[in-house]
Amino acid sequence: MDFPVSRYGLNFRLVTEDDAEFIVRLRTDKKLARYISHTDNSVANQVNWIKNYKRREEEGKEYYVLFEDAQTGPLGVFRLYKIEGDHFTAGSWLVKPDSEEFAALKSDLFLLIFGFEDLKMNRCFIDVRKDNKKLVRYHKMFFRPIGEDENNLYLDMDKAAYEHKRKYLTSILNL
Repeated sequence: MDFPVSRYGLNFRLVTEDDAEFIVRLRTDKKLARYISHTDNSVANQVNWIKNYKRREEEGKEYYVLFEDAQTGPLGVFRLYKIEGDHFTAGSWLVKPDSEEFAALKSDLFLLIFGFEDLKMNRCFIDVRKDNKKLVRYHKMFFRPIGEDENNLYLDMDKAAYEHKRKYLTSILNL
């Protein structure tokens, strides 16, 4: 896939160093940060992280995607990483609290299409903090639990479950 891409009324593009401040704001937002790994508030550290990430992107091992509304600007981010063989892991998914109503679902659909269709993967892995009950319920509709630890639930989705979820999301979003 060639970025940037416009789909579902949103623009999707790969993260750049210029996005570091936005990402730090998302990752250090008190409400959003409850269910993610700790991030310090250093924009410089985020810039360095992005520089290192860009090497992984060039190798096709990871993609960090920012999605935005043409009028209001950046809405959120997600990553596809641990891209190996026929599978990938999805995560680092954050959406600004005041985003348009369906931005989260649109970005979820885009992420899955990118992984399963564009990258031609057959399986997606995710982990969700157990305390994030709403997200756990949502993901269990399509993903299969495969393990857990004290804080996280680990899930996977195969191609058949992806097809089911894609139909579900396109129906909800009237696409």
